[in-house]
Amino acid sequence: MKNEILVTGATGFLGRHLVRALESQGHVVRQHSSADGDIASCSLPMEGVSHVFHLAARSYVPESWQNPRAFYHTNVMGTVNVLEHCRQNHAALTLMSSYVYGQPQRLPIAEDHPLVAANPYAHTKILAEDTARFYEQRFGISLLIVRPFNIYGPGQRGSFLIPLIVRQVLDPAVEVVRVQDLRPKRDYLFIEDAIEFLVASLRAEAHGIFNLGSGHSVSVADVVQLVQNAAGVSKPVVSADETRPGEIMDVIADTSHAAAEIGWRPRASLAEGIAAVIAAERAARG
Repeated sequence: MKNEILVTGATGFLGRHLVRALESQGHVVRQHSSADGDIASCSLPMEGVSHVFHLAARSYVPESWQNPRAFYHTNVMGTVNVLEHCRQNHAALTLMSSYVYGQPQRLPIAEDHPLVAANPYAHTKILAEDTARFYEQRFGISLLIVRPFNIYGPGQRGSFLIPLIVRQVLDPAVEVVRVQDLRPKRDYLFIEDAIEFLVASLRAEAHGIFNLGSGHSVSVADVVQLVQNAAGVSKPVVSADETRPGEIMDVIADTSHAAAEIGWRPRASLAEGIAAVIAAERAARG
């Protein structure tokens, strides 16, 4: 009987945490990362696999404006390749998506909100979702689409907002915390809460589309203040006041569907999560 799990993007921020969590639950986990081949064209280790968590993607929004072709290649064609492997091996798929709602027409944002591409990254995710739903409808693939908002936590790449601020605050050689824009508000979700949902959704054999978020938004200015408070540091803050192309000024996730169907609710407050990030960064610095 097939009961193994494949995680693509297994060495990425989300993937590392998911692999550990699944293995701790007793699952046999196969892994794929970029070192194992181009996700858009390579063969995947599907023997014995009954479920695939497809996390492999390019995800840094500003980079998608600079190199959109690479994002379409990895995020769209990579999803097609994974879907083909699922079709041929009768495996279920959990597809990680995000940033697909564009400028919110209403807050909080529920799963039935219209999809609008505000940047190339978002467009690739919309195309990936559409392709996955086609495979679900036409080829009978069991599909779960997960739309987390802004996941953060220890080990996240330094170009993302929270680790970028944390490292500036903790570095004694940095006298001023610099950000691009203090105004945008985001719904931040701690990595452990996201992982808890993914593991719970597997147990529940969930289908459909689910938002993941905290249910409230916080500005960049507020994030900087929370980091400084948690670190016990006070530095001046300087904003370049540069608005990114297609910038969305506020997003809040409606997670009532996840609560009703899976019984999932986020546990960590932003202050608690930031404290964990700071502790991990300090430990890494010795």
